[in-house]
Amino acid sequence: MIGGIVLTHGEIGAALIEAAKMILGEVDNVYSVSTTNLSLIDINARLKQIISSENWGDGTIIMVSLLGGSCWNSAVGLTRQRPKVEVVSGVNLTMLISFLSKRERFSLSELALVIKEDGIRGIDRFKI
Repeated sequence: MIGGIVLTHGEIGAALIEAAKMILGEVDNVYSVSTTNLSLIDINARLKQIISSENWGDGTIIMVSLLGGSCWNSAVGLTRQRPKVEVVSGVNLTMLISFLSKRERFSLSELALVIKEDGIRGIDRFKI
């Protein structure tokens, strides 16, 4: 199974996971990590701890809140040490639901591309 980590500023990740549970029912193998009051060293340690404690033989996708921010930098740094980790930025509810509902059908790298595209498709503007 492919595991997931939602790495965000504040408690956005936890809220997204709770919202996904309301839509999909109980979910497993996805964790929220907030960077609040954590140094880059602490963030990296927490990510490594989660990945090491789980049996995610098919890899891990880390969905982060902001491209180029501390979440992104921590997660990308981890990919240099662990080849079965993918990072996707701009996490939103559409992306998370896509991850949870499609992770059994795609390889790690394919899933990263699919959830990125689904996350983008979930963004639109209504105009009369």
